[in-house]
Amino acid sequence: MKTLNEKIINQQTRLAVEVLETMTPHVLEHRHPADRVLLRFFKNRRELGSRDRRFLSECFFSTFRWLGWTRPLNLKPVEAAALSWLLDREDLHVALQAAAKPDWTPLGGKTLDEKRAALAGWFPDFQGLEKSNLVFPMFGNAVDFPAGGEDLFYETLQMRPPTWLRLRDEAFKQTLTEANIPFNEHARVSSIVSIEGGTSLQKLGHGGQFEVQDVASQAVAMIAAPEPGSDWWDACAGAGGKTVQMADLIGPEGKIFATDIRPEALHECKKRAHAGGIPNVRLQLHDLAKEKPFTKEWDGVLVDAPCSGWGTWSRNPDARWRAEAGDPAQKRNLQVKMLNNAAHCVKSGGVLIYAVCTFTREETTEVLARFLSAHPEFSPEPFIHPLTGEQTNGTLQIWPWEGPGDGMFTARLRKA
Repeated sequence: MKTLNEKIINQQTRLAVEVLETMTPHVLEHRHPADRVLLRFFKNRRELGSRDRRFLSECFFSTFRWLGWTRPLNLKPVEAAALSWLLDREDLHVALQAAAKPDWTPLGGKTLDEKRAALAGWFPDFQGLEKSNLVFPMFGNAVDFPAGGEDLFYETLQMRPPTWLRLRDEAFKQTLTEANIPFNEHARVSSIVSIEGGTSLQKLGHGGQFEVQDVASQAVAMIAAPEPGSDWWDACAGAGGKTVQMADLIGPEGKIFATDIRPEALHECKKRAHAGGIPNVRLQLHDLAKEKPFTKEWDGVLVDAPCSGWGTWSRNPDARWRAEAGDPAQKRNLQVKMLNNAAHCVKSGGVLIYAVCTFTREETTEVLARFLSAHPEFSPEPFIHPLTGEQTNGTLQIWPWEGPGDGMFTARLRKA
């Protein structure tokens, strides 16, 4: 058994080196999402088991999480991976132990300031590196943090967020308990629970009992609050998380029209609706930004628009290195076009929901201001924050540390 363990360890070390050296350039130079890059690697190495895949995934994403601090240290890729693992956790994976220096100790659970102090002691070249180095340059110019929010942002940014579930059947909590999977119930919404990130739920099946969906994403459909039996258009449905959630709120007497420009996304949306036993979702390819508005009008339209995605950096740490300072302005123009087109399809007295998984000034308040100046028939409608019970002015910015999870901006607009 000892020889077998050594073989496994050596194999995982070699695999880590291979992934880090060959796959990282696809992300940093060619700007491919890390999850897709890793998926292609796994497809070409079908002999890898779940243990190897999980280790390589955690190693790969941990490296991107701390790249802003490890890259200036001129470490070998596997050394940077070992250091990143120690920054994330309170132990070091056996496959990375040979790459670690003798004085490196686990720093998981420490604050960012404590981690900075430790790294400054280990590496003379670390002097001068700040929290801001953990994202691309010029990031801060695009964001208006609330008081004390910037420090909270960086602390949350460097923590792996939990996996959030929306329970369509609250009896699933008993299933989690029986499977020895610890979970935490949301303080206000009993159908929202979180489990440790990376926990596999495959052995529990699906059967439409739950949806994996970030807590901030769940809040969007709760803000939309479609009435039972109403008729809604989800104009940027994607893989269908919000589509299925709104269908649950509308009930079997209502209807959901879901569109997207990506056939593969709509295929996933169709699968989710089928798994959930939802018959009242109709799908169609449609480009909201370029195609003419539909002549039909709906009770409500949800525009979960394409955006910079900066609010997802905790769970997609590679994305912060594929981002550019000009992304928010570019997306802002697209978002305004989409809202303008969607506005024609809202019934008088109906609701228009605008949502983006980001927190940049240009994609949130500036988009809203531009839209409202061109469409005086719409106005923000105050609503109750679904996750806290607090009153809002018709807009809500959920920050990443509030989940913790994604950052999400949502506006609820009523047509006169």
